[in-house]
Amino acid sequence: MSYLRPMTSSRKTSLAAGILYLLTFISIPTLSLYHEIHQPNFILGSAPSCDVVIGGILELLMALFCIGTAIVLYPVLRKQNETLALGFVASRVLEAALIFAGVAALLTVLQLRTLGMEAQVMSRGLVMLYDRLFLISQSLIPAVNGLLL
Repeated sequence: MSYLRPMTSSRKTSLAAGILYLLTFISIPTLSLYHEIHQPNFILGSAPSCDVVIGGILELLMALFCIGTAIVLYPVLRKQNETLALGFVASRVLEAALIFAGVAALLTVLQLRTLGMEAQVMSRGLVMLYDRLFLISQSLIPAVNGLLL
């Protein structure tokens, strides 16, 4: 007697969407990985930049998983309301694009370290830009995503 039944199409979609949603939490460690870059004298200091690079990679992966959730759920959501389903895809893509922009800002700060004191003001501005993009992309837009779902 076998307890394993073949998975239906909707069950596979549910499983894929659930896994992708769980994978979007991969970026949680960035809160601690980005601690040093938020320090006012980061650009002049000798703190290692590998934490920022690792955090950036985690955030880029998360952004891709965000898009993946929208793509996987679109066929199911389209059956309920095609306009809202398309809005959900657009919202997730916008979320990912803002995450990409934020990571690009932080990686630019790492490049500015070679310039020394002259780049300190610009680096602080880029870190502030990242913080604002973070608030929009990972605080506001997920609420919009939830409303669209």
